[in-house]
Amino acid sequence: MDGKFQTSFIPKKPVVSAARARGPGMSLFMVVSIFIFVVSLALAGLVFAGQKYLGAQLEKDKESFAEMQDDFDALTVETFVKLDKRIESAKKILGKHIAVLPIFDFLESKTLKNVRLKTVDVSFLENGSASLDIKGEAKNFSAVALQSDVFAESKELKNPIISDIDLTLTGGISFNFKSEVDPSLVLYKNARKIGNNIDNAEVNAEMNNVNIDNMEIN
Repeated sequence: MDGKFQTSFIPKKPVVSAARARGPGMSLFMVVSIFIFVVSLALAGLVFAGQKYLGAQLEKDKESFAEMQDDFDALTVETFVKLDKRIESAKKILGKHIAVLPIFDFLESKTLKNVRLKTVDVSFLENGSASLDIKGEAKNFSAVALQSDVFAESKELKNPIISDIDLTLTGGISFNFKSEVDPSLVLYKNARKIGNNIDNAEVNAEMNNVNIDNMEIN
């Protein structure tokens, strides 16, 4: 008889695998969907907040612009009013300003071509007019007489008088001329409004031959 002892093991319960099946869990698709949803909500919130901020800033800018426009309009109107007053004041000053240039323009247009003015003394008077004291020389007595008529017919001259007519050593005729000038002639605004319409054909309006050797202004 064999002396070995053999045993056998028969399990009473079935063997269960150690690796148990996993229970139901969150899928990857659901995780991604939730993430996208959260990001979308965050972006929507940012957009809404940005719109609210931009709207408030726009209203603020509109109010600031309106205030600046009101200030600018008031300043512009005030500036133009001051400028207009200054222009009007300047016009009045120039309108009353006395100038000697119109007198010489007048003499140039009224002096005959064969008459020479040697000295011209201009004195301004308190009433706004001026007085003339002129020493001249003419070619002959006829020229002196014609010059006297031209001056007498000029409305710009008051009480024109030619005196001290004398014969010069060179054969010419010397004379003195005195007159008061109308105040409108010496105004600066009339400096270039002197007309040279002379009725006598012997008067040279361009005065190329008139010489004024000495001019004195008081």
